Amino acid sequence: MGKIITFINMKGGVGKTTLAVNVGYTLAKVYKLNVLLIDMDPQMNATQYTLNDEQVRTILTKPKNSVYGILSPHIDLPGAVKGSTEEEPEFIYPIYEKFDIIPSHLQLMSLNLNERPLRLKQFIKEKKLSEIYDVIILDCPPTISGYTKLSLLSSDGYVVPMKTDYLSFFGLPLLENYISTLKDDFEQELEFLGITLTMVRSDWNIYDDVKALIKKDVKWKRKLFSSELKAKTLIEKALSPENKKTGKTYIIDLGDEESTKQIIAITQEFMRKARV
Repeated sequence: MGKIITFINMKGGVGKTTLAVNVGYTLAKVYKLNVLLIDMDPQMNATQYTLNDEQVRTILTKPKNSVYGILSPHIDLPGAVKGSTEEEPEFIYPIYEKFDIIPSHLQLMSLNLNERPLRLKQFIKEKKLSEIYDVIILDCPPTISGYTKLSLLSSDGYVVPMKTDYLSFFGLPLLENYISTLKDDFEQELEFLGITLTMVRSDWNIYDDVKALIKKDVKWKRKLFSSELKAKTLIEKALSPENKKTGKTYIIDLGDEESTKQIIAITQEFMRKARV
Protein backbone atom coordinates (compact mmCIF):
# COMPACT_ATOMS: atom_id res chain seq x y z
CA MET A 1 0.00 0.00 0.00
CA GLY A 2 1.21 3.49 -0.85
CA LYS A 3 2.02 6.01 1.87
CA ILE A 4 -0.07 9.19 2.21
CA ILE A 5 1.89 12.13 3.60
CA THR A 6 0.74 15.69 4.30
CA PHE A 7 3.17 18.61 3.98
CA ILE A 8 2.01 21.19 6.52
CA ASN A 9 3.08 24.36 8.30
CA MET A 10 0.90 26.98 9.99
CA LYS A 11 3.12 29.74 8.61
CA GLY A 12 3.20 30.77 4.97
CA GLY A 13 6.27 31.56 2.90
CA VAL A 14 8.36 28.67 4.22
CA GLY A 15 8.83 26.86 0.90
CA LYS A 16 6.26 24.18 1.73
CA THR A 17 4.76 23.86 -1.76
CA THR A 18 8.18 24.03 -3.40
CA LEU A 19 9.36 21.17 -1.21
CA ALA A 20 6.20 19.05 -1.65
CA VAL A 21 6.27 19.41 -5.44
CA ASN A 22 10.00 18.78 -5.77
CA VAL A 23 10.06 15.77 -3.44
CA GLY A 24 7.19 14.32 -5.49
CA TYR A 25 8.96 14.98 -8.79
CA THR A 26 12.26 13.58 -7.51
CA LEU A 27 10.54 10.42 -6.25
CA ALA A 28 9.05 9.92 -9.71
CA LYS A 29 11.98 10.90 -11.93
CA VAL A 30 14.96 9.63 -9.93
CA TYR A 31 13.45 6.70 -8.02
CA LYS A 32 10.75 5.68 -10.54
CA LEU A 33 7.97 5.65 -7.94
CA ASN A 34 4.35 6.34 -8.83
CA VAL A 35 3.47 9.61 -7.11
CA LEU A 36 0.21 11.54 -6.76
CA LEU A 37 0.19 15.15 -5.58
CA ILE A 38 -3.11 16.47 -4.17
CA ASP A 39 -3.36 20.25 -4.00
CA MET A 40 -5.51 21.10 -0.96
CA ASP A 41 -4.78 24.84 -1.08
CA PRO A 42 -7.47 27.01 -2.74
CA GLN A 43 -4.67 29.38 -3.80
CA MET A 44 -3.73 26.60 -6.26
CA ASN A 45 0.04 27.07 -5.84
CA ALA A 46 0.96 23.42 -6.45
CA THR A 47 -1.46 23.33 -9.38
CA GLN A 48 0.12 26.40 -10.96
CA TYR A 49 3.62 25.04 -10.27
CA THR A 50 3.05 21.72 -12.05
CA LEU A 51 0.54 22.41 -14.83
CA ASN A 52 0.78 24.76 -17.81
CA ASP A 53 -1.29 27.92 -18.18
CA GLU A 54 -3.78 26.34 -20.55
CA GLN A 55 -4.43 23.45 -18.17
CA VAL A 56 -4.93 25.85 -15.25
CA ARG A 57 -7.40 27.96 -17.28
CA THR A 58 -9.34 24.81 -18.19
CA ILE A 59 -9.52 23.72 -14.55
CA LEU A 60 -10.75 27.17 -13.53
CA THR A 61 -13.70 26.79 -15.92
CA LYS A 62 -14.42 23.23 -14.74
CA PRO A 63 -14.30 23.24 -10.93
CA LYS A 64 -15.74 19.72 -10.69
CA ASN A 65 -12.54 18.45 -12.37
CA SER A 66 -10.56 19.29 -9.24
CA VAL A 67 -10.49 18.67 -5.50
CA TYR A 68 -13.58 20.88 -5.35
CA GLY A 69 -15.50 18.30 -7.38
CA ILE A 70 -14.43 15.57 -4.98
CA LEU A 71 -15.34 17.44 -1.82
CA SER A 72 -18.41 19.42 -2.86
CA PRO A 73 -21.68 18.07 -1.39
CA HIS A 74 -23.48 19.65 -4.37
CA ILE A 75 -21.76 17.41 -6.92
CA ASP A 76 -22.74 13.75 -7.16
CA LEU A 77 -19.97 11.63 -8.57
CA PRO A 78 -21.23 9.62 -11.58
CA GLY A 79 -21.55 5.96 -10.70
CA ALA A 80 -22.79 6.88 -7.23
CA VAL A 81 -26.10 7.97 -8.76
CA LYS A 82 -28.33 5.11 -9.87
CA GLY A 83 -28.99 5.20 -13.59
CA SER A 84 -26.46 7.97 -14.21
CA THR A 85 -24.97 7.99 -17.70
CA GLU A 86 -22.79 11.06 -17.20
CA GLU A 87 -19.07 10.49 -17.56
CA GLU A 88 -17.01 10.79 -14.40
CA PRO A 89 -15.07 14.05 -14.15
CA GLU A 90 -11.35 13.85 -14.83
CA PHE A 91 -9.69 14.55 -11.48
CA ILE A 92 -6.16 13.32 -12.13
CA TYR A 93 -3.80 15.15 -14.48
CA PRO A 94 -0.40 13.80 -15.58
CA ILE A 95 2.63 15.97 -14.80
CA TYR A 96 5.49 13.62 -15.64
CA GLU A 97 5.75 9.91 -16.49
CA LYS A 98 5.03 8.69 -12.95
CA PHE A 99 3.91 11.95 -11.37
CA ASP A 100 0.25 13.06 -11.36
CA ILE A 101 -1.79 15.76 -9.65
CA ILE A 102 -5.33 16.30 -8.45
CA PRO A 103 -5.53 20.10 -8.81
CA SER A 104 -7.17 22.55 -6.47
CA HIS A 105 -9.70 25.26 -7.30
CA LEU A 106 -10.57 28.72 -5.98
CA GLN A 107 -14.13 27.59 -5.27
CA LEU A 108 -12.78 25.28 -2.58
CA MET A 109 -13.05 28.33 -0.30
CA SER A 110 -16.85 28.21 -0.61
CA LEU A 111 -17.17 24.76 0.98
CA ASN A 112 -17.75 23.95 4.64
CA LEU A 113 -15.27 21.09 4.79
CA ASN A 114 -15.96 20.40 8.45
CA GLU A 115 -19.30 18.84 7.46
CA ARG A 116 -17.54 15.85 5.89
CA PRO A 117 -14.02 15.67 7.35
CA LEU A 118 -13.47 12.11 6.08
CA ARG A 119 -14.61 12.71 2.47
CA LEU A 120 -11.10 12.84 1.01
CA LYS A 121 -10.08 9.69 2.89
CA GLN A 122 -13.16 7.94 1.53
CA PHE A 123 -12.39 9.09 -2.02
CA ILE A 124 -8.82 7.78 -1.82
CA LYS A 125 -10.18 4.45 -0.59
CA GLU A 126 -13.00 4.26 -3.17
CA LYS A 127 -10.61 4.92 -6.07
CA LYS A 128 -7.95 2.58 -4.61
CA LEU A 129 -5.37 5.35 -5.02
CA SER A 130 -3.10 3.84 -2.35
CA GLU A 131 -2.86 0.73 -4.51
CA ILE A 132 -2.09 2.72 -7.67
CA TYR A 133 0.48 5.10 -6.19
CA ASP A 134 3.56 4.41 -4.05
CA VAL A 135 3.34 7.86 -2.47
CA ILE A 136 0.50 10.37 -2.21
CA ILE A 137 1.57 13.88 -1.13
CA LEU A 138 -0.99 16.40 0.13
CA ASP A 139 -0.01 20.06 0.00
CA CYS A 140 -1.95 22.17 2.52
CA PRO A 141 -2.46 25.92 2.91
CA PRO A 142 -0.67 27.63 5.82
CA THR A 143 -3.68 27.59 8.13
CA ILE A 144 -5.41 25.35 10.61
CA SER A 145 -8.66 24.78 8.77
CA GLY A 146 -10.93 22.25 7.11
CA TYR A 147 -8.30 21.83 4.40
CA THR A 148 -5.66 20.70 6.87
CA LYS A 149 -8.14 18.56 8.81
CA LEU A 150 -9.21 16.62 5.69
CA SER A 151 -5.59 16.19 4.63
CA LEU A 152 -4.33 14.96 7.99
CA LEU A 153 -7.29 12.61 8.48
CA SER A 154 -6.47 11.08 5.10
CA SER A 155 -2.78 10.62 5.86
CA ASP A 156 -0.39 8.14 7.40
CA GLY A 157 1.98 10.89 8.46
CA TYR A 158 3.10 14.47 7.99
CA VAL A 159 6.21 16.54 7.28
CA VAL A 160 6.76 20.11 8.51
CA PRO A 161 8.84 22.25 6.12
CA MET A 162 10.23 25.17 8.07
CA LYS A 163 12.32 28.31 7.63
CA THR A 164 14.85 29.15 10.31
CA ASP A 165 12.94 32.14 11.66
CA TYR A 166 11.27 32.68 15.02
CA LEU A 167 7.67 32.78 13.75
CA SER A 168 8.13 29.37 12.15
CA PHE A 169 9.56 28.05 15.39
CA PHE A 170 6.75 29.54 17.51
CA GLY A 171 4.25 27.71 15.30
CA LEU A 172 5.67 24.26 16.06
CA PRO A 173 4.01 23.69 19.47
CA LEU A 174 0.71 25.12 18.18
CA LEU A 175 0.74 22.68 15.28
CA GLU A 176 1.72 19.85 17.59
CA ASN A 177 -1.20 20.60 19.93
CA TYR A 178 -3.66 20.79 17.04
CA ILE A 179 -2.56 17.47 15.57
CA SER A 180 -2.60 15.82 19.01
CA THR A 181 -6.23 16.91 19.47
CA LEU A 182 -7.12 15.71 15.99
CA LYS A 183 -5.58 12.31 16.66
CA ASP A 184 -7.53 11.99 19.91
CA ASP A 185 -10.85 13.17 18.49
CA PHE A 186 -10.76 10.87 15.48
CA GLU A 187 -8.60 8.07 16.93
CA GLN A 188 -6.25 8.67 14.02
CA GLU A 189 -2.79 7.14 13.72
CA LEU A 190 -0.58 9.90 12.35
CA GLU A 191 3.21 9.71 12.31
CA PHE A 192 5.33 12.85 12.58
CA LEU A 193 8.01 12.14 9.97
CA GLY A 194 10.05 15.22 10.68
CA ILE A 195 10.99 18.87 10.25
CA THR A 196 12.72 19.86 7.03
CA LEU A 197 14.60 23.16 6.98
CA THR A 198 14.07 25.08 3.76
CA MET A 199 15.16 28.42 2.30
CA VAL A 200 18.21 28.04 4.52
CA ARG A 201 20.76 30.87 4.84
CA SER A 202 23.40 29.20 6.97
CA ASP A 203 25.56 32.36 7.07
CA TRP A 204 22.84 34.25 8.97
CA ASN A 205 23.07 34.24 12.78
CA ILE A 206 19.37 33.46 13.13
CA TYR A 207 19.96 30.11 11.40
CA ASP A 208 22.13 28.87 14.27
CA ASP A 209 19.82 30.40 16.90
CA VAL A 210 16.61 28.81 15.62
CA LYS A 211 18.28 25.48 14.92
CA ALA A 212 19.59 25.46 18.50
CA LEU A 213 16.05 26.10 19.79
CA ILE A 214 14.73 23.14 17.78
CA LYS A 215 17.48 20.87 19.09
CA LYS A 216 16.83 21.98 22.66
CA ASP A 217 13.63 19.91 22.59
CA VAL A 218 14.70 16.25 22.48
CA LYS A 219 11.56 15.24 20.60
CA TRP A 220 12.06 17.82 17.85
CA LYS A 221 15.79 17.16 17.69
CA ARG A 222 15.09 13.53 16.79
CA LYS A 223 12.64 14.65 14.10
CA LEU A 224 14.92 17.18 12.42
CA PHE A 225 15.97 16.10 8.92
CA SER A 226 19.74 16.07 8.54
CA SER A 227 19.29 17.31 4.95
CA GLU A 228 18.44 20.96 4.26
CA LEU A 229 17.54 23.05 1.21
CA LYS A 230 19.47 26.30 0.86
CA ALA A 231 17.85 29.52 -0.33
CA LYS A 232 18.86 30.21 -3.92
CA THR A 233 17.66 32.72 -6.46
CA LEU A 234 17.43 30.10 -9.18
CA ILE A 235 14.90 28.14 -7.09
CA GLU A 236 12.84 31.28 -6.47
CA LYS A 237 12.92 32.01 -10.21
CA ALA A 238 12.07 28.43 -11.19
CA LEU A 239 8.55 29.42 -12.25
CA SER A 240 9.63 32.33 -14.42
CA PRO A 241 8.04 32.46 -17.91
CA GLU A 242 11.36 31.37 -19.42
CA ASN A 243 11.58 28.28 -17.22
CA LYS A 244 7.91 27.42 -17.72
CA LYS A 245 8.42 27.62 -21.47
CA THR A 246 11.35 25.19 -21.39
CA GLY A 247 9.72 22.94 -18.79
CA LYS A 248 12.68 23.32 -16.41
CA THR A 249 10.85 24.29 -13.23
CA TYR A 250 11.96 21.49 -10.89
CA ILE A 251 15.10 21.71 -8.78
CA ILE A 252 16.83 18.65 -10.25
CA ASP A 253 16.34 20.10 -13.74
CA LEU A 254 17.74 23.56 -13.01
CA GLY A 255 21.36 22.57 -13.54
CA ASP A 256 22.61 23.57 -10.09
CA GLU A 257 24.65 20.71 -8.64
CA GLU A 258 24.41 21.80 -5.00
CA SER A 259 20.61 22.24 -5.04
CA THR A 260 20.18 18.94 -6.88
CA LYS A 261 22.21 17.09 -4.25
CA GLN A 262 20.19 18.73 -1.48
CA ILE A 263 16.73 17.84 -2.84
CA ILE A 264 17.87 14.29 -3.59
CA ALA A 265 19.23 13.96 -0.03
CA ILE A 266 15.94 15.29 1.41
CA THR A 267 13.98 12.88 -0.80
CA GLN A 268 16.11 9.93 0.31
CA GLU A 269 15.59 10.87 3.96
CA PHE A 270 11.86 11.25 3.31
CA MET A 271 11.78 7.74 1.81
CA ARG A 272 13.53 6.28 4.84
CA LYS A 273 11.30 8.04 7.35
CA ALA A 274 8.11 7.19 5.45
CA ARG A 275 9.36 3.64 4.83
CA VAL A 276 8.64 3.89 1.11
